[in-house]
Amino acid sequence: MTAVGRAVLDPATGRAVDHVPDTSGPGVADAVARAASAFHDGWADTSPTHRSGHLRELAALLREEREAFAALEQRNTGKPTARAVGEVEFAAQAVDWFAAAARYPVGETYPAGPGTRTYTDRVPVGVCAAIAPNNYPLLLAVWKIAAALAYGNTMVVKPAPETPLSTRRLVERAAEVLPDGVLTAVYGGADTGRLLCDHPAVGMVSFTGSTAAGREVARRCADGLKPVSLELGGKSPVVVFRDADLDEAARAVVTAFTGNTGQVCVAGTRLIVDRAVHAEFVGRVAELAAGLRVGLPEDPATDLGPLISRAAVDRAAEMVAEAEVRGAKVIVPPGRAGLRHELGDGFFVNPVVLDGPPYDSRAWREEIFAPVLSVAAFDTDAEALALAHDTAYGLSASVWTSDAHRAEHFGRALRAGMVWVNTWGDTEETVSVSGLGQSGYGRELGIHAVEGYTRPRAVWVAHRARG
Repeated sequence: MTAVGRAVLDPATGRAVDHVPDTSGPGVADAVARAASAFHDGWADTSPTHRSGHLRELAALLREEREAFAALEQRNTGKPTARAVGEVEFAAQAVDWFAAAARYPVGETYPAGPGTRTYTDRVPVGVCAAIAPNNYPLLLAVWKIAAALAYGNTMVVKPAPETPLSTRRLVERAAEVLPDGVLTAVYGGADTGRLLCDHPAVGMVSFTGSTAAGREVARRCADGLKPVSLELGGKSPVVVFRDADLDEAARAVVTAFTGNTGQVCVAGTRLIVDRAVHAEFVGRVAELAAGLRVGLPEDPATDLGPLISRAAVDRAAEMVAEAEVRGAKVIVPPGRAGLRHELGDGFFVNPVVLDGPPYDSRAWREEIFAPVLSVAAFDTDAEALALAHDTAYGLSASVWTSDAHRAEHFGRALRAGMVWVNTWGDTEETVSVSGLGQSGYGRELGIHAVEGYTRPRAVWVAHRARG
């Protein structure tokens, strides 16, 4: 029998593990209609306590079925087991956070004359659409879903076409703890996303993905004056001074550019290192990276699983080759020929350090989404800051130094939505995050997420007695 639908591949083997049909135009309209009906028929008017209870049930479901969700995430993305399990737990923590946040006070009361009360409050947007990426399919979808539902909205979620499996399971299982239509899903690629952006009943769109795709989302939503939340690409700098704890910094740099096999929007893929320790530090980073094991996701010893697709491997290899031709020193683990790692038919790659790529090369300027680190040396603080800012992106940045004044200066001066000083990658569900520049706008997580999923109102109530 011929499989129906878009093939979903296991990136560790290159073989199809499922087929998920793209949602048709009428199917998208039906999902939105169900969400709109659920919103108007009661979800928006439920008490915060009621919504909080539903979300706590959803968090409990994620934890009870953690292994099943992690197995789907592993099969669909190639994540090592421990990473997949950890992401399911982080998703549950985010749901718990928004279950609590649903009951937090909002609004203010203003001084008014006798017989009048003046206050502000926040009301839900209505039907929200979430368009999730392929690098953290479950986790980032849940961030959006939990926030939207906590504040009284309903949600239609579209996972990336490469990674629909965990989201599909989430929506199916959530039907047991949420009222009908509160959470629905549609599937497919850019065409399905366009249908969501264009639908008049969709009140806002939350998108995580590439900057190019984010621009299209913003343009399409502008026609309907729909607010959008955009968490887009990055080309994040890690600045290391000679007075830093170089061993700790080197470990952080390796984690920053190889974590999730480099498929992280905040990945620290530009190392900007003090020239006085340049050779020594790059050597440490290369040695640590070479010690990482590329392997099958189910192997407990695996550090780096595959990239999401063959096209992703090809794109990264092209950038490395271009940088090498233009003079960059390419450092790969001993015994390996280059970026590509031959392991069966999967989409595996080696970690690569590019020392000295030209500043106009693709490797220095573009988001690669692979474990590739570009290195530049600096002589002065001003030069280090200029190199850090040599990008259109502004998602994250990290600086390493033992000088308190320098740490404070760079902590204030770095233009990025997330700044880490003598650390890298810290993220908590209680802290709102966002990007600057071409990395987007809108807040995920934390107390400021309410701003994207609600609208403020000013209310005047006259209650003076009438004669």
